[in-house]
Amino acid sequence: MPFFDYLNLIEWVVALASLIGWLRFATFMSEDITQNLVDQPEIPWKLGSAGVAVVMLIVYIVMPNFWAGLAINFVITGTVVGLFWVLRVKTLGPSGHLFKGAIRSATGMSHRFEERKNARQVQLTYLKHDNTPMLLPPPQDPLAAGLGTADSLMIQAIERRAEVVDLSPGHEGYALSLITDGIPAVQPSVDRVSAEAAIQALKVLSGLSAEERRRPQTGKFRSRDPEGNTTTWTVRTSGSTAGEKVLLSVNEQGRWDLKVDQLGMSAEQLAEVKKLTTDTKGLVLVAAPKGQGRTATLYALMRQHDAFTNSVQTVETVPQTDIEGVTINRFEPKPGSDAIFSKLVQSVMLKDPNVLLVSQVPDTPTADLITKYAGDTVAEPHRVLTALPATDAFAALEMWLSMNANKANAANALRMIVAQRLVRILCPTCKIPYQPDEATMKRLNLPVGRNLQSFKANTEPIVDKKGRTMICPDCAGIGYRGRTGIFEVLAVTDEMKQAINGGANMNQVKLLARKNNMMLLVEHGIRKFAAGITTIHEVTRVMSEKPASQAANKSGASEAQK
Repeated sequence: MPFFDYLNLIEWVVALASLIGWLRFATFMSEDITQNLVDQPEIPWKLGSAGVAVVMLIVYIVMPNFWAGLAINFVITGTVVGLFWVLRVKTLGPSGHLFKGAIRSATGMSHRFEERKNARQVQLTYLKHDNTPMLLPPPQDPLAAGLGTADSLMIQAIERRAEVVDLSPGHEGYALSLITDGIPAVQPSVDRVSAEAAIQALKVLSGLSAEERRRPQTGKFRSRDPEGNTTTWTVRTSGSTAGEKVLLSVNEQGRWDLKVDQLGMSAEQLAEVKKLTTDTKGLVLVAAPKGQGRTATLYALMRQHDAFTNSVQTVETVPQTDIEGVTINRFEPKPGSDAIFSKLVQSVMLKDPNVLLVSQVPDTPTADLITKYAGDTVAEPHRVLTALPATDAFAALEMWLSMNANKANAANALRMIVAQRLVRILCPTCKIPYQPDEATMKRLNLPVGRNLQSFKANTEPIVDKKGRTMICPDCAGIGYRGRTGIFEVLAVTDEMKQAINGGANMNQVKLLARKNNMMLLVEHGIRKFAAGITTIHEVTRVMSEKPASQAANKSGASEAQK
């Protein structure tokens, strides 16, 4: 082949390389405008980039001297790159220099390569705190097998919309339970070797000590599925004589970020509760059995008070979240210590917070401290929020009075009692409309013959638009999706306090509350059933649940109060 043919081939290779280089940079510009330079119109830049590529090709074809054409194209592309560079720095500041953008782009390609490598081992991509993929062990590493088991558990949880995965040791293996909308579903057990390997993998992912198998540990990590959905997992491990137990919670932060108008109260109840924001005086009790949303409601009530204009503190055994502006005081006695919950409460009260949340009332000394701090016996007004494991507002009132040495002061300190349950919400996609029979209407004290817009859960496969049967994609065939609260709000009036101090029993107090149009728990539940939000079965189910203990444990916090 003649020398000039070799030269011609080299020229076209260089031309092709310059065109590919420009197209690669044009792709970077397009992505960068979408992600970072959001104020810039995308279409003109995309059309301009395509136009430059066309001009480059024309220059290479019509110019008799290839190297002169190459120089012209360098001037054209260099001008566009320079304009983009100036625009980027003007918009993003010093971080907008193209060298930094190119480095980030290269790093992104590295991360995507790592994700593809991880995808060959597990279904989920695991992310560190900086949103970069976590390096996974090679297949020969013992940790890889445990990660595979943990990955399958998390896939099950996501598919069933479970909020908690409970892996507990037994005699022959590990019991597995997926808790969805508060209802546990028992799954096939996991053999001990696989379960223990999965627990170790979860501890590595969440940054926990793999050697510590006795003391409780808590950590977090994130995962991303192939569709790009990110899940935050909270890992809680604890030891027992049978082995190590793990609770894996899904996106639990959202449970603690609710506001009072997101809890499910009626308009009348919400208006009554929002009156609490007008002052920071008196005690507010939240009553419910364990697992019925007490902590979420306590946090929502606390959020009504501005943490920047008020001093807000908490005393908790297990703080669930960090709230901006709120000081958290954790009660964490060491084994063999003589730490007492009431002592920590008293030390926090000496700091004189305007709003104080106390997660539990384990004994009479704590109750008396709360009464004194929230009552009329102090110079400055204080709001105290706390919880009791009582079935309803009146049971909570009776429990509170019995826990205090001075019942008159205990009654005078009270401002409000909020009792609650959590009911499952009917799946909006597959719920079935129906009209309750006459016997049900009478039992619910509803007018017979009234046409209710009520529904019931559907647990059977549904039919898509093409007539094919399928499991409901929104509820995974459970018939329910999410939970809401049913409430009763007892505003403790001066008339009620006088009646209590005069020796009135709970029935008499209840008559006073009903005279003020207080709605009972079951009545609120029937309202939500009649509105098609939940089922009457759900209302009766949660109303039949009883706390593990109706009385405070004098020696410490009962399990039901935690």
